[in-house]
Amino acid sequence: MTHAVAVSHATLESFFFEEIEQVQERTGRSLPTEVEAYVVHLLAAYAVRPAEAGRTSRPLALDYLQARSQSGSARAHALRGVGDRALYISGVVPRSLHRTPVNVKYVHGIGESAYREVAGDGPLAVLGTLAHMFGEVADVIGDVVELGAVDEPGDLLAVYERWRLHGDPRDAKVLVRAGVMLDREQSDVVQ
Repeated sequence: MTHAVAVSHATLESFFFEEIEQVQERTGRSLPTEVEAYVVHLLAAYAVRPAEAGRTSRPLALDYLQARSQSGSARAHALRGVGDRALYISGVVPRSLHRTPVNVKYVHGIGESAYREVAGDGPLAVLGTLAHMFGEVADVIGDVVELGAVDEPGDLLAVYERWRLHGDPRDAKVLVRAGVMLDREQSDVVQ
């Protein structure tokens, strides 16, 4: 975080709230208020403990399996933590997966499942919404941190190859902005 951010925002939450609002205005996407609040809190929490979702952290799939084996409130807390970590990885550091045997879609699946299993009524309803909107929310978070927003035009082939290999949605956005039309059958046409 830069010094200017610390001066103009009293808290990390106020910084991320403003950033998410700007992304929604710029992209025309809209998150439900409760999802927006949840994401603001999640980003602020991970900003002070980024190592929890880093390369040296325990594999997400193992945490998911361990969480599912627990019961009661320990299970709910652990599943929520897995969903949060998957959302953070998907939105903030998806490219950290490039040298691993898993891709962003796999992490999305784990996050969606974790949130779906712990979702309920009342305050836990937001987790069901997060499960349903997981990819969209990860995209908004990605736009906040602006991953992939500034790729060199000369590096377009590398972005394309990375997208074909890993399926990162932010790479797909870069390609589409550059005039590459990507379809579901993975046959690409340059315009």
